[in-house]
Amino acid sequence: MDIIKTIMLALGSFFAHPLLYVGLLVFYITATKRVKKERSFFHTRVFSRMADIVVPFGPSVLMGLGVSVILIVVGLVLSWQVLVIISAVFILLFLTLQLRWLTPVYAIGLTIVLLAFLPFVREQDFISTYYDSLTTGNILPGLAVLMALLVIAEGILILRNGSIYTSPRLERGSRGKWIGYHLSERLWIVPLILFIPEGIIPALDFWPVLPFAGIDVQPLILPFLIGFKQKASSTIPKDAIRPAGKEVIYLGGLLLAISIGSLYVSWIAFIAAGLAIVGREFLWHRTKNLDKKAANIFVERADGCTVLGVLPGSLAEKMNIKIGETIVKVNGQKVKDETSFYEALQSNSAFCKLDVLDYDQEVRFEQGALYDSEHHQLGVLLVKKDVSLSDSIT
Repeated sequence: MDIIKTIMLALGSFFAHPLLYVGLLVFYITATKRVKKERSFFHTRVFSRMADIVVPFGPSVLMGLGVSVILIVVGLVLSWQVLVIISAVFILLFLTLQLRWLTPVYAIGLTIVLLAFLPFVREQDFISTYYDSLTTGNILPGLAVLMALLVIAEGILILRNGSIYTSPRLERGSRGKWIGYHLSERLWIVPLILFIPEGIIPALDFWPVLPFAGIDVQPLILPFLIGFKQKASSTIPKDAIRPAGKEVIYLGGLLLAISIGSLYVSWIAFIAAGLAIVGREFLWHRTKNLDKKAANIFVERADGCTVLGVLPGSLAEKMNIKIGETIVKVNGQKVKDETSFYEALQSNSAFCKLDVLDYDQEVRFEQGALYDSEHHQLGVLLVKKDVSLSDSIT
């Protein structure tokens, strides 16, 4: 019965945790905003709202399992008071409405910074009651290690999952013309197995590495949020987002090395927290500025139409048309904008032949049958001359 009770408590801690419902609220807000934007530009949504939940679900669970195994091996134990502070910081970050701040880099980093000021405010009744629980043992090194592992996890998720199903958008350029870009807004809810004191699982002589003085522990499954937002206009989403993920992994590796040092000198954890916050902000602004300075590829061209987006399940997807490629001819006719594209497509209501300029600037040929119900919809999204005059799909 004790084992069953422990398992039920671990599972219940996940579904009862407020961060789970904060994450679900973020999913709803992000998906609704995305669909509204896509409809305003293209008169159709590109992906369903459920894609915002389904796409990150599997990677989130797998990453949570991987990090949890490491945490179990090192035996990380945190007091429930520390976990409450982390959750409170997450909620405060959610109130900023900045998705990219909703991540352990800031939540755990700021928690470590807050713990640095505890000695100065310990005389307060509320603080003094829990002071020992917030400073006992290896709390600071443990938090630093947890933060570093989650930064590495964030980088892997960005690398492997961040460029999937990005949202095509339009905006006015400096000369007043419409230009395109892709926006990746993603939230991963990562379930982690963590231990708190006073459970039924006994501490062994060789475990944990980060001990709580031989006390028994209770496992909990807690949600950690990892938010990500990046714009890609100077290259295709994959080529813009994957390098950003690698940089975050490198930052996480550096933080892990520093955090291991905090096991011997606890105040090094504060250095790790400061470096994590500053380093993550630096990487985000660096990526943003590099993309802003480079030439936009989703613009009007004199020798073809650059593909801004491809609708899932459309003929264009079946013809293997990719984002960033340029369609130079439709049914043998040269095209340069959506008007000429539409007219060329209508020249044959049953069949479509395309000359496509790929990423290597080589022309390949694609063809497919158009159905009567969608004779004017190939399924590609183009940069519009004037969005007020545009149809949803070409």
